[in-house]
Amino acid sequence: MKILSKAAAGTFLFTVVMGSGINTVSAASLYSITDLGSLVGSDYSYATDINNFGQVIFDSGKGTSNGSPDRAFLYTNGQVTEIKPLSGDTDIAVTSINNFGQVVGNSVNENNFTGNNPLLYSQGRTQSLVGLNDAIPYAINDKGEIVGGAQKIGPFLYKNGTVVNFSTEGTVAYDINNQSQVVGILNTNKAFLYENGTTTALGTLPGDNYSSAEGINDKGQVVGVSAPTSISNGRAFLYSSSTNLINLGRLFPTDLYSVAFDINNNGQVVGFSGSNPNFYSNSGIGIRAFLYSDGILQDLNNLISRDSGFTITQARAINDQGQIVGAATFNGQLRAIVLTPESVSTPVPEPSTSAGLGLFLTGLGCSKFLQEKLKKKIAA
Repeated sequence: MKILSKAAAGTFLFTVVMGSGINTVSAASLYSITDLGSLVGSDYSYATDINNFGQVIFDSGKGTSNGSPDRAFLYTNGQVTEIKPLSGDTDIAVTSINNFGQVVGNSVNENNFTGNNPLLYSQGRTQSLVGLNDAIPYAINDKGEIVGGAQKIGPFLYKNGTVVNFSTEGTVAYDINNQSQVVGILNTNKAFLYENGTTTALGTLPGDNYSSAEGINDKGQVVGVSAPTSISNGRAFLYSSSTNLINLGRLFPTDLYSVAFDINNNGQVVGFSGSNPNFYSNSGIGIRAFLYSDGILQDLNNLISRDSGFTITQARAINDQGQIVGAATFNGQLRAIVLTPESVSTPVPEPSTSAGLGLFLTGLGCSKFLQEKLKKKIAA
């Protein structure tokens, strides 16, 4: 579930979900905003993924917004369901949802940390990923294949209840498409593509020494970040087998970094750009979410109503309907949001099923970015 479909210009109905009511005002904009953070009573929240049926997963927490959540939720057709951690754990984070409504993530016991416990949430149940220990699953595709990173074994591909290791410790897999192509970061700090048993390093933009692949669509287009040293001084990139790495740039001349997180099957890319080192800042200062479409990098804040009161700071995922999820600041809070382009109606989700997924009661995985309480990325 990546990138955004092309939005049509026109007058939009700006919608903000606040508490138990829905407020609508007419506004000249390309996207409406649904505020998910106001629905759960937490101090901060951010959305991590959306499927093609408009189902959204998001994390939330108390205190300062620092990317260390303790609760997780599923948003479906206006209803919010809390996803509970595994038995015995206190905190949870979720990162990926497929078109069957299956969610992967991980949970921990904050009072007695012994490692990250990978989990699958399906049909209202949270279950552990059998055979994986101290691991963070980052993505699940529609075949039920899960990828991520684990201590001691490195990157993994989890399918049919079996763990397949395809590299060495320190390498992490961040995404998998429906063609079973996998992307991530090698322990040499270079982006990679894995397919048909072969791992290919994607290299870097000219002059850089670091790269990480964050997302891949079903056409094999890859997005991520290339940098001299790390994400904090990186530039978003788009890769295909015909073009290699293309520099997507940064939104403003004063920005120190940009990161591309997701790409949909229409080739639209989302991410963020800024100078603020706190990617989870609730101030809205020095960080802006972007959309890259048809060769143009745009600040998503220019595509919503100027009267909304929101500053969009994170764009983490985009589906094939063009809906984008991430986070925005509102009245000093970081809140999970959904951006919906004009004239988009999402299909009603079918009941989740394990048929044909080869999973049944085995499981899947979680989390795709910096989550310190859930013990960071397992990356070199």
